[in-house]
Amino acid sequence: MTTSVSFDPSKATERFYTMVKSLSEFDKLEVRGVIDTLLSKTGRDHCFIGTYYRSVANIGTLLGLKSPKHFQAIAMLARGLFELAVDIRLIDVIPDGSAKMIAFSDVEKLRCARKIVRFTAANPNASVDSTIYSSFVADNGQRIDNEQGTVWPNLKNKRVSHWSGRDLASRVAILKSPFDKIYEVNYPQLSWQVHSGLTGIINLQAATFTLMCGVAFKLAADSYWESLLTMIREFKIGKATAKIEEKLKAAKMLPFTDTPEQAEQLLRELLQ
Repeated sequence: MTTSVSFDPSKATERFYTMVKSLSEFDKLEVRGVIDTLLSKTGRDHCFIGTYYRSVANIGTLLGLKSPKHFQAIAMLARGLFELAVDIRLIDVIPDGSAKMIAFSDVEKLRCARKIVRFTAANPNASVDSTIYSSFVADNGQRIDNEQGTVWPNLKNKRVSHWSGRDLASRVAILKSPFDKIYEVNYPQLSWQVHSGLTGIINLQAATFTLMCGVAFKLAADSYWESLLTMIREFKIGKATAKIEEKLKAAKMLPFTDTPEQAEQLLRELLQ
């Protein structure tokens, strides 16, 4: 005799939400305290730490969104967490990665300032005060242009769209698993909720929006996990906390245990 178990999209989504929450609690207990107290940070350190804190901020917002009506915001945050996880892993892969990441912040500011200045020049009746932007361009334009030419000497069209000098597809191709699978299989689903259009919402049943949230929570958790693992290894947090990577795995898997006994068995297997 066989029995069928009906699938409950709300319960599945709750599990994935709890996975994000569990990783956040692990982060607070095992990682953030170490990062908050670091002294004499280098430019390289700031690249890792800044990217990490952006992920933490996204996670904080994500945990405040539990209703299916928030599916678009949840997808947007999951997409951002994925891109941040790619960034933090790339710092050590791209030659002079940290220097490029730091230089790109100025390059991007200059690009946007020049865009605003051009707009106000072409539209003198627009109510935009571009004084501060004009001053930034005048004071920093030549220096930043020279730095760009030095850091990215071979870019086509002299346009730096990302500090790595690569588009997202080629960034993911360098990193391979698990980023390639997420990018090729799931990333378009997240992008449907970020960009205009009806692709991600038309002709769908109500339960589908709950499932969308579940998928996004799962991808957010996977991305957050990769960022936390990078921080643990980069700042050698495992030296102070035994079996910290196993504890990280436990934080991700515990939400899928149904009883205290199952949770205890999982912890024993991971931490023995």
